[in-house]
Amino acid sequence: MLLAPLSCPVYLLPGNHDDGAVLRRAFPDHAELAQRPCGERVCWAVDVKGLFLVALDSTVPRATHGELGDEQLEWLDRTLATRPQAPTLVAVHHPPFATRIGHMDDVGLLHGADALAAVIARHTQVERVIAGHLHRPIECRFAGTIAMTSPSTAHQVVLDLAPDAPAMFRMEPPAFLLHVWAPPAPLVTHLAYVDTYDGPHPFFDGNGKLIEG
Repeated sequence: MLLAPLSCPVYLLPGNHDDGAVLRRAFPDHAELAQRPCGERVCWAVDVKGLFLVALDSTVPRATHGELGDEQLEWLDRTLATRPQAPTLVAVHHPPFATRIGHMDDVGLLHGADALAAVIARHTQVERVIAGHLHRPIECRFAGTIAMTSPSTAHQVVLDLAPDAPAMFRMEPPAFLLHVWAPPAPLVTHLAYVDTYDGPHPFFDGNGKLIEG
């Protein structure tokens, strides 16, 4: 299994190509998937050393777009209210904002994003709303916080902001987002590439002298 070598905790959330029931059967040892506050939809909340992670299943069977129902949003509101002082990440697969990549916005956004925004706006401890789906790193102000999408560890969607741009992908370097929580400092997010590149090379020699490039 690709996840087996990882030494850090792994928490799972389905994307638009996934099925929540199949995910639960495939990973029976994942305690977060055993939480069922939203019925069959995969919703969970975990505390990771003071950082509160809350996940919402936005998938729609056999569809590309995402949706959040009233049950999920009500659960999110109640859950966030239990930890008003805890820095929080809210994860959802589909982005709740227009990215201006036209073909993705047409089919790939979260339907009902305004309702999600109304919930998030009531809870100022939410540091990020994190999403995927777009296969690009994109940031946007959202409901008083920052919403962002992660790049893909596979292909990336072509960055073409023309309204009629064709749906295309490019084999740009695979990447991911690394969220660093080291209190009392604020949450910091890094874009990190997966491939191996030349280096690292020192800026200074053994005597502390700057090496000229």
